[in-house]
Amino acid sequence: MIYIEYINNSYRNKYGRLKINLLNKKFIKKELNDSDYILSNICGYSLDKKQRIAIITDECSNLIIAGAGSGKSLTIIGKIRYLIETSKAKENEILCISFTRDASKSLENKIQKFYDYNIKVYTFHKLALEILKEYNFNIVESDLLNYIVDEYFYMIKNNDDIVKKVKTVLNKIDTPYNILIKSKELFNLKRLIITFINLFKTNNYSIYYFLKFKKYKALIRIIMDIYFLYDEELKSTNSLDFNDMIINATLYVKRNGIKEYKYIIVDEYQDTSYIRQCFLKEIMLKAHAKLICVGDDYQSIYRFNGCDINMFLNFKKYFGHTKVLKINNTYRNSQELINLAGKFIMKNKRQLYKSLKSEKRLLKPIKIMYGDSLSKLLDIVLKKYDHILVLGRNNFDINKYFKLDEEGYFSYKDTKIRYLTIHSSKGLEEDCVVIINLKDDILGIPNRIKDCEILSLINNNNDIYPFEEERRLFYVALTRTKNEVYMLVDAKRPSIFVKEIIRDSSKYIEYI
Repeated sequence: MIYIEYINNSYRNKYGRLKINLLNKKFIKKELNDSDYILSNICGYSLDKKQRIAIITDECSNLIIAGAGSGKSLTIIGKIRYLIETSKAKENEILCISFTRDASKSLENKIQKFYDYNIKVYTFHKLALEILKEYNFNIVESDLLNYIVDEYFYMIKNNDDIVKKVKTVLNKIDTPYNILIKSKELFNLKRLIITFINLFKTNNYSIYYFLKFKKYKALIRIIMDIYFLYDEELKSTNSLDFNDMIINATLYVKRNGIKEYKYIIVDEYQDTSYIRQCFLKEIMLKAHAKLICVGDDYQSIYRFNGCDINMFLNFKKYFGHTKVLKINNTYRNSQELINLAGKFIMKNKRQLYKSLKSEKRLLKPIKIMYGDSLSKLLDIVLKKYDHILVLGRNNFDINKYFKLDEEGYFSYKDTKIRYLTIHSSKGLEEDCVVIINLKDDILGIPNRIKDCEILSLINNNNDIYPFEEERRLFYVALTRTKNEVYMLVDAKRPSIFVKEIIRDSSKYIEYI
């Protein structure tokens, strides 16, 4: 008995959707029973029914939507063990990819520790490097582009025409250039140019796309100058940046193929970008492999790096007929917390609804203290918890309270406490979470710095609802805790997010 896929129209017409669904349900029922000995012990845990069904389902393309704390890694490892133990695939026939180096290493270590499988977990960039290994090229870090941008604004100081363009863009016509070059305005312009070029390459635009821009002509001229300088530097040193690696690896696979895999498993798919999606699709086609992508659209928070939530939301558009599955039992947060967080995140128009369930109960998981004394709040928290994670919107948010050591910890009352930005905390959990910088401010939560309008010309992932990505970021902060979330809130200018959860979910909140 095998799982029947929707392959093409003639296949569907011959058997009918209803008959295929019925046969697949029988397959899953039998397979759940036959594989119980495997799925009852994945890294020492017995998987729930939704996780088991997600593992056994075997379409050509599969999207597993995994809520926060729902055992995503266990499900991935369970899929790998199930494939190997049931002889559906050998170790070298499984390609596993994760988003960050730390995440891929963590997953690889767990697979090795519990099952001793020889499965390498790649990042997209490391996989691209492996594919292109026969070519003798250098890999450059992102600071090369920073260097080129700095050099450009230094070199043009004697070029009156370009200096005039820069002054026009910054609306600083009367400012001497030796003063302008040290200004905050020029610093922000440099950041904008770097972001623009990275997004331009991440979305794989042709250089001819520059010719389509009708607005921002002075700024576009400056960006084009820097883009060509950067491109020339890469070519002259036989170098590729991270975007080039993925683009070139995609072309290589398209022309030359790739070793055959039976299964491709991708973690954190909500963080993919256009060029990563193209890379993945080409590998899938050439390797004749089935695809399993796992992720959570609620936690898509890397738009500034070119990640595009539309790749997740429109998965079927890119990979054809897809079986969408949800694992929605959370083992981290209380039901009360996920009720609050779920109501909050679904204000966004571009999110997939999921009803998360938890057996854990905490009547008032949110604790709010108004004021600016982190020490006073920690005095209260440390009476109840030994392990605390403090989160802020920016790296510097903690500086007004404590000095961090080299590993990102600070000491208080003989307790080592970790501080992270919310972006850095994704994928982590702690007994208790404290959130600071909850202030209605340009650098608060939500951050009110608006993307320059020019970025909308090359970014397909712009907010369509106010603070859409910041809302997902706050959701990530709320769901890092195993128990309670303590919030240090500015009394005079409280965060609009805090005001919103007080208005919508007051029954889950306690004031201290």
